[in-house]
Amino acid sequence: MNGFRHLEEVHGAGYLNQGFASAKLADGLALLAEGEGAHYPMLTFALGGLYDAFPQAREDIGFFGLPGENAADHGATVWTGGGVYVPKSTKGEKLELAKEFLDFVASPEGCAAQTKAYEPTGPYFVAACELPEDVPRAVRDLQDYVEAGNTTPALEFLSPIKGPALEQICVEVGSGITSAEKGARLYDQDVEKQAQQLGLP
Repeated sequence: MNGFRHLEEVHGAGYLNQGFASAKLADGLALLAEGEGAHYPMLTFALGGLYDAFPQAREDIGFFGLPGENAADHGATVWTGGGVYVPKSTKGEKLELAKEFLDFVASPEGCAAQTKAYEPTGPYFVAACELPEDVPRAVRDLQDYVEAGNTTPALEFLSPIKGPALEQICVEVGSGITSAEKGARLYDQDVEKQAQQLGLP
């Protein structure tokens, strides 16, 4: 409920830019890069396009977790790292080779290979891996949250149920179309439907 209330508060306080309802991602990124916008909620992996269009944004734009009830005690919601899987049907020599590859991926050498192939857009989840010193400011900022232990996985990594209409409900509440209370009711109905579809009690 509080999350929906906070979205309602943002709209009610007039913090949103003019034309927010029709603005696209590129519009929001341009507002940030040109100093016309103050905040755009996103994950750091989405910053590559920003840096391509606005190279100065690498150091001009940082990252911070959205404050909760207590602004002095807050963290960041993060997505977990990408997974690498081996089918159960893999046997013998192929299984051994797959295990060797998994060991490589989750090693400092594997992280170095990834870093060489593309610039990291977030911290590595392998404890022995370190980010290069020249990563963008937003990535360094997020790394500070990780090192301080102030991160929590996003809902979809904690629960088998995340209502598929959550994004639309958040847009409606944050746009002033729907109240926080109605948004919470709609979300409860949304997750109940999904639980039924998944055969969960």
